[in-house]
Amino acid sequence: MELIFQEEDFLVKTLATHDELEAAFRLRHEVFCEELNWVPSSPDGMESDRYDEIAQNIGVFDGYAGLVGYVRLITAPKPFMIEKEFACLLPEDRPVRKSLDTAEVTRLCVKKEARHFGSNLNASQVLYKGIYQWSLDCGIRHLVMVVEKKYYRLLRLNGFPVRSAGDFLPMGDGVKAGIITLDWRSFEEENRTRKPGLLEWISKRSDFAPSRLLRHGSY
Repeated sequence: MELIFQEEDFLVKTLATHDELEAAFRLRHEVFCEELNWVPSSPDGMESDRYDEIAQNIGVFDGYAGLVGYVRLITAPKPFMIEKEFACLLPEDRPVRKSLDTAEVTRLCVKKEARHFGSNLNASQVLYKGIYQWSLDCGIRHLVMVVEKKYYRLLRLNGFPVRSAGDFLPMGDGVKAGIITLDWRSFEEENRTRKPGLLEWISKRSDFAPSRLLRHGSY
């Protein structure tokens, strides 16, 4: 399913070309290998794994800086990372939902200077709008992902009613991580009264106008 829309000076799109995917692998290496040290470094400066072959990829491009945000989405019934790599976080008495309207969010990352939530529009906010719009297009209602505990709290503060699927446990680097889920219909219902501006913004999609983003080059 192809996704492409424009949000001010950002372009959100599904990644398809070799150059786009290579840029995504380099951003993943920058964040997960060099900054966070969660994944071993690679000599070629790119982070990739076997899940890339079955996933869909969404990128956020800045008109000046190129790719600044990325997320990988895996749809059921394909294998999820939480079933193997993060199986230790799965609650024994509460299996995580894996129906055809469910997708796993993995390798979500934003360049350091563009990832914070704030009053001005930034890549982090636009990336979540991309995930929402992609979910609408693909008939996805439920998301499942592994996050740090502080990021779980940040999402809830910013209008995303995520729920914990189990305990947050210390990982190898000491950071506490856990599996969380998000129901987009609950997000819509809650923000009709809590944050109507957020709901209105995330629901609207602007057409792509190439002339406004040619500073970056070919997409």
